[in-house]
Amino acid sequence: MLQRTQLQRLVATFAGLTLMMAACGSDDPEVGIGEGVAASTPVSTDETVLTTTAPASGGWIDGEPEWSGGAGDPKLAAESGVLEDASSTRAEPAPFEDRPIDPIDPVDRPVDTTPLRAGSVDDNTDYKGFLDYLDRIKGLGVVTRNLDAAGRTIVNVVDEAGNPVPGAVVEASSSTLTPDGVPIKLRTTADGTVRFHPGFYGGSTDGTVDFGLGTGMSDMELVSAAAGQNITIVAPSTTIAAPVPLDVLFLLDATGSMGDEIDRLKQTIDTVADRVASLDPAPDVRFAMTLYRDEGDAFVTANYDFTSDVEQFRAALADVVAEGGGDYPEALDEGLADALAKPAWRDPAEAIQLIFIVADAPPQVGRQVATPYTDSVVTAIERGIKIFPVASSESDDQAEAVFRQLAQATGAPFVFLSNGAGGAATGRSTDIASTDYEELALDELVVRLIAEELSALSGSEAGTVTAPTTVVSASTNPEGQ
Repeated sequence: MLQRTQLQRLVATFAGLTLMMAACGSDDPEVGIGEGVAASTPVSTDETVLTTTAPASGGWIDGEPEWSGGAGDPKLAAESGVLEDASSTRAEPAPFEDRPIDPIDPVDRPVDTTPLRAGSVDDNTDYKGFLDYLDRIKGLGVVTRNLDAAGRTIVNVVDEAGNPVPGAVVEASSSTLTPDGVPIKLRTTADGTVRFHPGFYGGSTDGTVDFGLGTGMSDMELVSAAAGQNITIVAPSTTIAAPVPLDVLFLLDATGSMGDEIDRLKQTIDTVADRVASLDPAPDVRFAMTLYRDEGDAFVTANYDFTSDVEQFRAALADVVAEGGGDYPEALDEGLADALAKPAWRDPAEAIQLIFIVADAPPQVGRQVATPYTDSVVTAIERGIKIFPVASSESDDQAEAVFRQLAQATGAPFVFLSNGAGGAATGRSTDIASTDYEELALDELVVRLIAEELSALSGSEAGTVTAPTTVVSASTNPEGQ
């Protein structure tokens, strides 16, 4: 397993990310690709259940977890000679691909001081290419839960001046999609858009859907759209608080295999802090974290509530220990469900809300869980939460496919390390070429993504957020671009 000091380096890295933004202010499983089962059941649309406006002061929800114990990590233990048969504790991974396993014991892993670099792709900008990718890997036997992304409609909500309206409730309905008359609720993100996928709700991907504004505006004229047709709805203008409320949750895979980039991640702290400290204007940012491992470990999930006290959050991160995991997939389903349900998020009508998933493995898609990630995606869309997956080294085809599902559905890009311990953190069957993305220092990419979300409020009272580009050699293109 990882030494405590190694994990503290990883923890310090994400503490650096918090410092940067603090300086700114404050069931049968569904398989989709591969072998099918029932479509996901939409979560409740009762907003009183899904949101909370109570201020949060941080702290471990349900108490700080036990960091060690449980089944441990038989894969890593076997590599160090501690456990003779790693398969005796966990099931073997799916056979569609040889799983990448680092043959070096984490205790003796050589330190690589090369700064981490990363790339990102937005599958919503090449929507057809994304659908083709899903079809192709389905044919290769790559299994995920079912999120039928066909028939997407982008709803753009603007005011009379053409400015985006973030946090607006959009209602979708049709005679076949909502026969009970209860509309499906969605919420716009910072740029005033939301993506509607009828297949997420068991609807036809070639039908017509009516869209209108919710929350007391049901008497406004409905706009009909055929599947795949994008529309614009004009709504009353909204007032954005200054500084902009920003809730950021880090959803972290805390299993033993997440030690590959610890030392190099640590190098990004100072740069990230400096660059985001210079964002103009600065947001009112709060931080939370959800950790997940897997069944048989000391804990499956652990949650730290939102806080604007960066030192308190940093201290909690410093106590985290990475351990366990066993087989390749982990409890991402359970972690994402907790991340949405347990921390005290602010009112989604008033705050930008982001989740950064940092992981190197897919969820246990062959396991029956109370809330599969397909349901959590529906919840995130309903609340206007963007999910930014950051694929770490040793991610495979299955991990990439799941991460891209999460990102595309919520309107976020898919982020991946481009020079991790095992090379680019994409699967062997990826359609992402080196010419498809700009390779940046990871710190610069994270800063850019946050700044873009805040800049999406351009035209409102919040104004446009700008970030300085004073970091030397922070951005280069990969070979051939």
